[in-house]
Amino acid sequence: MINNLKKYLEKGGIGIAASELNPLDIFCVEVPNQIRDEIPTLNRMGYMKIDLDEYSNEFIEYASKSKEPVLEIGCAYGFVVQKVLEAGGSIIASDLSAEHLSILFKRTPEEYLKNLNLYPGKFPNEISLPKASLGAVLASRIIHFIDGDDIEIGLDKIHSWLVPGGKFYFIAVTPYHNSISRGFLEKYQKNVLSGVKWAGVIENQWEINPDHKEYVEPYLHVFDIPQLEKLLPKHGFKIDKISLFNYEKDTTGGDKGHVGFVATKIQKQIELK
Repeated sequence: MINNLKKYLEKGGIGIAASELNPLDIFCVEVPNQIRDEIPTLNRMGYMKIDLDEYSNEFIEYASKSKEPVLEIGCAYGFVVQKVLEAGGSIIASDLSAEHLSILFKRTPEEYLKNLNLYPGKFPNEISLPKASLGAVLASRIIHFIDGDDIEIGLDKIHSWLVPGGKFYFIAVTPYHNSISRGFLEKYQKNVLSGVKWAGVIENQWEINPDHKEYVEPYLHVFDIPQLEKLLPKHGFKIDKISLFNYEKDTTGGDKGHVGFVATKIQKQIELK
């Protein structure tokens, strides 16, 4: 990993410039073997997909043309980050795990380092970026590990980081995912009918989804379209498109295992007169 990675962080900056890192500070641990279409993370925060969905593809395309840098939250080993760099974009790669960022750094060709910044820390409370500094943000399969209060903090932070008209790309697991629905969908539907604000909170994922116990924590927070359509405008986002989908090579999720959206930064409802 990168020894004392946070010593490189500058307050008020956009992370650590990869081109300025001393390679002597870098060593990496072994990456786990691929399982199906994904690679387990080193910190039991699920898996990194090695298959691009339509929302990640659109993020990559947008990033390649953005005048401002873009951000991926929870990038793991940087599969999407590398695609952005290959397309000519500049990106801030953020992850809770310094080991993941070290592996990403080692795997990045030297000619791309000038367009890569690394930002270690837990989203949302350990990440702080300048206002209106980003063209787009991708949060792929990471927000579903966060509780409701921090999600709202995170949405407000993302809104502040984006330039006016900037784009927010999002992918998360749904209650219809095959590995979850058998043990949770009925409860989710009851929570929705009862008006529970965060209807998709799962505290006992190990019981519901024992096959993945080795790779995940017990907590998971799944989402459906109506909840997101209600939540996003309150935090200053207009949904451009939203859908249920699954990855082409995913054999476990079912047709509606994931939800994705693209949203545009607008003025927050609370600010409207």
